Amino acid sequence: MENKDKKSLTDGSAENQHNSKLTFDEQVISKIVLMSIKEIDGITTAKGSGGAFFGRSGSAGINVEVGEIEVAVDLRLILEFGKNAKEIYEELKSSIEEQINSMTGLKVVEVNVKVEDVLNSEDFKELIEKN
Repeated sequence: MENKDKKSLTDGSAENQHNSKLTFDEQVISKIVLMSIKEIDGITTAKGSGGAFFGRSGSAGINVEVGEIEVAVDLRLILEFGKNAKEIYEELKSSIEEQINSMTGLKVVEVNVKVEDVLNSEDFKELIEKN
């Protein structure tokens, strides 16, 4: 009879079920994306207003939509002259997908990148150092 009582505690009855869930603020996902960007040479984020630039220390140029199981990422980036945008995009996309999935369990359904500017190496490094 004791076994029957124990079974009733773990059999998934309505009394034992609860509505718990894990969610992530958009800011958390944006930070994961930003950290992925920082790991890749030749790109940085762009600030939206007035064409001003924003370095790697903030999330301007990063827009995320976070659902219960999926994430979409839109980025506005600055490319360093001489770097291969397509290769950087593929590396960045892979990094973002891997980091978000491994850290949160969420599936990245899209990573859209708009390259808004190209800077020569000297200007690019100066921009990174300022930020």
